[in-house]
Amino acid sequence: MLCVSIMAKNNEGARQKMAKARPYADLYELRLDAFREFDLPDLVRESQRPLIVTYRSKKEGGLGGAPYKIRLQYLREAISWGVEYVDLEYSLPLEYKASLLASRGQSKIIISKHFRNATPPRANLKQWFHKLVSTGADVVKIVTKASQPSDNLKVLELIPLAQQMGVPIIAFCMGELGKISRIASVLMGGLLTFASIDETGVSTLGQIPAPQMKKVLDLLRVQS
Repeated sequence: MLCVSIMAKNNEGARQKMAKARPYADLYELRLDAFREFDLPDLVRESQRPLIVTYRSKKEGGLGGAPYKIRLQYLREAISWGVEYVDLEYSLPLEYKASLLASRGQSKIIISKHFRNATPPRANLKQWFHKLVSTGADVVKIVTKASQPSDNLKVLELIPLAQQMGVPIIAFCMGELGKISRIASVLMGGLLTFASIDETGVSTLGQIPAPQMKKVLDLLRVQS
């Protein structure tokens, strides 16, 4: 699947970006940390694609600085409106993670860990994978920064491991050197990959604009 990240200041900006992304997206990621204001129920009702609701903290490479309780409130509201996926950062304190996991409703929880500055050694990545799996979340997400081409292989190797355990996974590298992993991850059976709307709407380094990503996936005959 191809997920397009939606970063906007308000609902109107988000609606415009979702409309622009609709020809390419299988689902949208609402990056609430980028919004100055938002009405989440309206965004959910008006979305013509399934949603991942995310509040990405600065610690994990996002823009958000809200207290833990506020972040949890946003994610709870998303669950109450029945969104398909909610992204829960592993770095949140245990009590917050446990609370949301216990009240996920019909939504699926993506437990995420981002390594913003490097790619850990293979052994460490596997340890992190098992930590995330042990939370009981529905999907595991591990994203690192590629400092060299071989870093892509380290992260992509988590996909067959996850498949052996029957755990859906999102795994790729950020940065210019990580672009290839964004494509290869879905080729290898990763749940989804992310794209930006265009060159100006990139939410993280190395993200490929949706029209280009869709074209590449279609060329490779991958069902995005």
